[in-house]
Amino acid sequence: MSRAGCGAHTRWVAQRMQPTPLRAAADPLGAIRLGVRSLAVLSFVLVAFFMSAPAIAQSEEGWGYALSNELMSPWCPGFSLPDCSSGYAQDLRMWILEQERLGRPEADVKAEILARYGEKMLQAPEAKGRGVLAYVIPGVVIALGLALIVTFLRRQGTPAQVPAAADASALSRVDAELAEYERKNPSA
Repeated sequence: MSRAGCGAHTRWVAQRMQPTPLRAAADPLGAIRLGVRSLAVLSFVLVAFFMSAPAIAQSEEGWGYALSNELMSPWCPGFSLPDCSSGYAQDLRMWILEQERLGRPEADVKAEILARYGEKMLQAPEAKGRGVLAYVIPGVVIALGLALIVTFLRRQGTPAQVPAAADASALSRVDAELAEYERKNPSA
């Protein structure tokens, strides 16, 4: 068996034999890259999901169904209007569809409902006034969290480098042990 490159192979095998968390700890930048990639994929999936749901609802039916799905029920706290089993919720859904059939603009119908029942009818706050905070605060918190993680990992520093002399002596010991093993086990 050739001894050329045996040390490099041994190091490679030793690194691959480590459990994944230890490999990640040994390569903090790799862990950060993995985290950023995972966060990017998760963000893409969530944006794609939330952006396509209203478009699908509007393309299948008119704006009446889409508006009904955007509203919460004032009679069943915690439920959307279509999920509420109250007769009043059913009447409001039918009224919205009737307004659509009569040709009223969606904005007028939505404004009338909000004037009658209040902002609590909205599943998500509108992105104006104080409602903007509902969209800005999570982004700021995520950015601060990522900055904190990056700062923490940078302060941890890289693992101490093994001096070249110690590395050469360790490789010579490994070579000696391999030679001893091959001498004792010729069939291996």
